[in-house]
Amino acid sequence: MNYKKKIECKGVKQIDILVNNAGVIGGNLPNATEHDFDRVLDTNLKGVFFLSQIFSKYLIKNHIPGNILNIASSSSLRPAVSAYTLSKWGIRGLTMGLAKSLAKYGITVNGIAPGQTATPMLHAPKDNLSNNTCPLGRWILPEEIANGALFFS
Repeated sequence: MNYKKKIECKGVKQIDILVNNAGVIGGNLPNATEHDFDRVLDTNLKGVFFLSQIFSKYLIKNHIPGNILNIASSSSLRPAVSAYTLSKWGIRGLTMGLAKSLAKYGITVNGIAPGQTATPMLHAPKDNLSNNTCPLGRWILPEEIANGALFFS
């Protein structure tokens, strides 16, 4: 991936929040290929790492207190047996490291780790949100995650 080194948004005077919320699934053992692994880690972890790096440099250089919110997954709390789960473990660790190292600049870093979410990526049913594999007993709605994200921003 090639990341732009300068952050520009037409008509915006400053940016003070970054929400890292990209993810693809895949790379399950024992059949994962190197291509599967790279695709998942590049999207789910490498992107978060470099966007956070670029954004935090922008905030520090411009003396802007800000927020970084990383969306991990409840998979970041389970044993890693796939590239997806491993990438979410990485986001969890990166969030903790960024929080510690950026606090002195007035940059708050948080993460949330939602469970199974009713999105097309997970092929969630549209007519029935029941899901007994989750502690909640149903799929989480994207709007619920968005509301949680607003709390941290």
